[in-house]
Amino acid sequence: MGRPMGSTVPEMGSGPRPGDGGGPQPLVPVWQPKWTLRRGASLLRDVWEIRSDPTYRRLARSYELPDGSRRVYCHHIRKTAGTSLAQSFMALGGEDPMEVWRRTAASRLPRAISGEYAFVVNHRRLLAEGAYFYGRSHHPAADQPLPPKTFTVTILRDPVARVHSYYDFLVAGDEPHLPVRVPEQERRKAEGGLDAFLNRVPTAYLLNQLSTFSERFDVSEAADRIAGCSCVLFTEEFADGLAALGRRLALPLLVHRTRVTGARSSLTDAQRERIRSRVEPEYELLRRLADGGIAATGSTRSA
Repeated sequence: MGRPMGSTVPEMGSGPRPGDGGGPQPLVPVWQPKWTLRRGASLLRDVWEIRSDPTYRRLARSYELPDGSRRVYCHHIRKTAGTSLAQSFMALGGEDPMEVWRRTAASRLPRAISGEYAFVVNHRRLLAEGAYFYGRSHHPAADQPLPPKTFTVTILRDPVARVHSYYDFLVAGDEPHLPVRVPEQERRKAEGGLDAFLNRVPTAYLLNQLSTFSERFDVSEAADRIAGCSCVLFTEEFADGLAALGRRLALPLLVHRTRVTGARSSLTDAQRERIRSRVEPEYELLRRLADGGIAATGSTRSA
């Protein structure tokens, strides 16, 4: 499935936590399942199903992007338009992308096929195996192995705007029609208002752009990993970035808006400043990326 193209999105490079008060809070995910016989049996079943089903592997062998990559993977950061990006790819098979998402959510292994395109969501082993066209997860970059020839993309956003959007999202909750809903345990972090939310939210959720690329909240480490991504987009100019990415990959990517929070709260000057002081490491990360010529707002616009 060769796809010739003209590249307009700049190459980002080649190759693959400060705390708040008492030190770093738990990383995402904050809960890890204990090893049990049942879980071990489930993992063995996963391996058998992944290795014995030829359909996804057959499709995967047909994929070839203009730069020689065989698949696309997104380091998905909450409230940066990552779900909208996934929907843009899931629409490539000619179906309603929401229906494709529903199939991944309903499947024991979170994957689905639409047309000639295979998709995988949030499954470490499936993503590591590489038998898909587009995959995404919230896993920290260091914890998600990817096969060679994977085109990697991430989306970054103004840190204060992202945290504010995340808070509003937790308050409003998901719309009922969405296949996967935010857990009630996570929504409870927003109970009692924004100030209470900032008191209890784990550092890895607050600095999710940084923690995704450095489990140690190290700005230099995160910048190096982001430099290794094939492409970096920005939420503030998502439509332009998506159009440029589509030209680069020779794919008809169109904007599909999902999980857009309807109810918006306002911030007082004191609240904005409080968030700003908490997310300063992410502003430092954005400055590093811009100063190093790695990525900056405006860099993904069409030429």
